[in-house]
Amino acid sequence: MCSWNYYFYSIVLIAMRVFFSGLLVFLCSLCITSLGQDLYMLDSIRSKIPYADLDVRSLLYETLAWEFRKSHPDSTIFYANKSIELINKEGLGRNRAQALNFIGVGHHYLGDNVKAFEMFLNAKDEGLAVGDSVQYGHALNNLGRIYLNQGDFLKAYDDFHNALEVFKNIGDEEGEAYAYKSLAELYQTQNNTSKALEMSEKTLKIRSRVKDIDGQISIMAELARIYENLENYDKAFDYYLQAKVKAESVNDAIGIARINLGISQLYYKQRKKAEALIYGQKALRTAETSRNRDLTNQIRLQLSKVLLSNQESIAAKEHLLRVVANSDITMQLPLEKEAYLHLSEISKTEGDVELAFQYFTKYAELNAAWSDAEAARKIERYESRLEIEKKERENEVLRLNQARNKAVIERQKFEKIALIAITGVIGVLMISIWYLGRKRKQVNLKLQHKNEQIAQQANEINKQNAQINIQNGKLKKRNDQLAELNSEKDTLMNIVAHDLKSPLNRIKGITELMGMTKLDGEQRNLVGLLKQISDGSIRLIGDLLDVNAFEGEARKTHIHAVDVHDMLLKKAKSFDTEAKTKDIIICTVGEDSKILVDTDDSYLSRILDNLISNAIKFSGKGKKVMLSALREDDHVLVKVKDEGPGFTEEDKKCLYQKFKKLSAQPTAGETSNGLGLAIVKNLVDRIGGEVSLLSSPGEGSEFTIKLFIGQNQPILA
Repeated sequence: MCSWNYYFYSIVLIAMRVFFSGLLVFLCSLCITSLGQDLYMLDSIRSKIPYADLDVRSLLYETLAWEFRKSHPDSTIFYANKSIELINKEGLGRNRAQALNFIGVGHHYLGDNVKAFEMFLNAKDEGLAVGDSVQYGHALNNLGRIYLNQGDFLKAYDDFHNALEVFKNIGDEEGEAYAYKSLAELYQTQNNTSKALEMSEKTLKIRSRVKDIDGQISIMAELARIYENLENYDKAFDYYLQAKVKAESVNDAIGIARINLGISQLYYKQRKKAEALIYGQKALRTAETSRNRDLTNQIRLQLSKVLLSNQESIAAKEHLLRVVANSDITMQLPLEKEAYLHLSEISKTEGDVELAFQYFTKYAELNAAWSDAEAARKIERYESRLEIEKKERENEVLRLNQARNKAVIERQKFEKIALIAITGVIGVLMISIWYLGRKRKQVNLKLQHKNEQIAQQANEINKQNAQINIQNGKLKKRNDQLAELNSEKDTLMNIVAHDLKSPLNRIKGITELMGMTKLDGEQRNLVGLLKQISDGSIRLIGDLLDVNAFEGEARKTHIHAVDVHDMLLKKAKSFDTEAKTKDIIICTVGEDSKILVDTDDSYLSRILDNLISNAIKFSGKGKKVMLSALREDDHVLVKVKDEGPGFTEEDKKCLYQKFKKLSAQPTAGETSNGLGLAIVKNLVDRIGGEVSLLSSPGEGSEFTIKLFIGQNQPILA
């Protein structure tokens, strides 16, 4: 019996170990996924390493190192060291400059700038020794960033400028973008906002051209901070949102955390405490799963300020204690001293005077050290700014001299070539003059004959022009007659439509009255049919009048800011009753936020009415109609998607023609007059947009309205 119990408990123990091991693997995978790592790509790289050649294996190690730089910088250091060990051990042809740069980046993200500086210096020497200009340029740029963090602005400027020249000489646009971004940060420290904006915009332009998504995220966040310092909060918020969309597209969780922190700080400056707290908490949830302690401390300090402004001192205190606990690791003096100041204020509020005094004493010590350093930095910053401006002038003069010398050399080359060419041309001219003398007489005779032919042709053309003028007069007269007939047709149509609308409305009213009386089943069906016919006829007349009005209307469109997302919500609500009669669900998809575009709201409303009405009309019971709006670079896309019968290729050829009945039929006996899509096309053209259709038979349809941001101008009807 004992032996059976022993085996039973052993099996249970093994099962529990397997379960918890699997759970641990799952949680680790979830954690890595949350940090924006492409697990399939990383697994693919790892699987190739054992079978790759030594040179390729070294490169794969460095690829892994770069991928882990933001979420797990210690892994960056590990894999880059693996590459260096392989290069040293096997004597590979690859140099170590890139791996050294990556190790430096890893230490920088971990907050160890001393070790990072050492690695960047080694990468610079290695790149210079083996002629690796790309890594040499990156090492210069990285060293400049260390100098910038230390307040040595002159050295930072020299390294950034030299890196930029290296990248320009080898045509490395991505490297140029890095250097421009570094210069932008340097100019910000000098309060030279115009130069900082210039450098940042150059960076964004390059990174957009080369499709560097990670780089675009970084520089958009930088531009947001510049505009935030200028108190242009709308512009700052716009850049933060653009950066966040890009970061979410590549699942860059650390980038999203930094952006959420920036948005929280932006809301806090505008005294929007609830929004500031939400975005701060979002940033912390992401940053806590990484080893990026600098970022985590910044977020915790921001959250503590928001919580204190909401009188939540207990929660704020918890964040502040975590900040000072990590201060020995991060060495962030400004964050540490501010944390001690807030802790002192909280302790004073709680009545613990002794602890408040201890915290304040610590704050005073740190503040004194910071003030001394800051004063020195201000003096150094001012001196360095003067020196930087002097160096810029010298560089500009040097560039002008180089350009002038190059122009002189080019001119001399051109003069030599021109002299040789002129000599050759003179010889050719002499021969040509002798040859042309012989040919001139023959040419003159031919020209005389041609002139006679041209004169005859001119007479014939004059006769034809006279006939054409006569025909043009007749055509003008016919066009005038057609215009008059068209005007009479429009007038007649309006009269007939209006005259028909009144009796049809009376018929509709009579059917509604008859519906209130006591009728048997067949009579009630007939009355319902009569009401349905009158409703369809009234709608047809309304569409005819609208088409006539749109074609003849001469008013300007009324362009103003319209919240497309809000309009979609209202449309979904207004069509809810009509949809429920067919068990159709109308839903809006996408982000729950404002999407503003300058357009004519009445025209856009009518466009959506027609598209949504058609989607319900041609969809069967239990289907869905999906409404969505998405903002892209310079336009907004508004979509209406259904699960109806779709459109054939023949349908698409005459999609927007008036009175064209297409292959699809209404699913509940509704009427269709073939005018709805013609009205949609007319109105979309009026507001300067585009309409497109994605559809296949039996697979539903999706209409997309493309509205251009900042390009919609009032258009005459």
